[in-house]
Amino acid sequence: MNKKINKFDIALIVGIVVVNIAMIFFGGSNVVHANEKKAYIYSKNKLVGEYVLTDDYKTEFTIGDKDADFNTIHIENGEIWIQDASCPDKNCVNQGKISNDGEIIVCLPNQLLIKIEQENVENELDFIAK
Repeated sequence: MNKKINKFDIALIVGIVVVNIAMIFFGGSNVVHANEKKAYIYSKNKLVGEYVLTDDYKTEFTIGDKDADFNTIHIENGEIWIQDASCPDKNCVNQGKISNDGEIIVCLPNQLLIKIEQENVENELDFIAK
């Protein structure tokens, strides 16, 4: 038996290689963002901030007027919390740090809401295991 590789065999091999490289490149880029957590901050029913919670990002800022209704928000080590607030009961400050998908902090007197949403939650497995 004399078996030779013809041009259709080569085209099939090249096609399989190209598809595999594309799957590794595009599938791998989704894994990088699979655990991306974002904090959405709403003040008076308007989105005022969107922050990606990572371990290396640190900031502190105030929403509102320091002389009236305000909330000082702190982000550090992938967690977000209200450091200080002008509300009388300080329940929002006592809610502590949040960092997981679905967690919220609410300050009713100042009409502030912070919620965490995790992007691509269904991609917890790597792209090869799918």
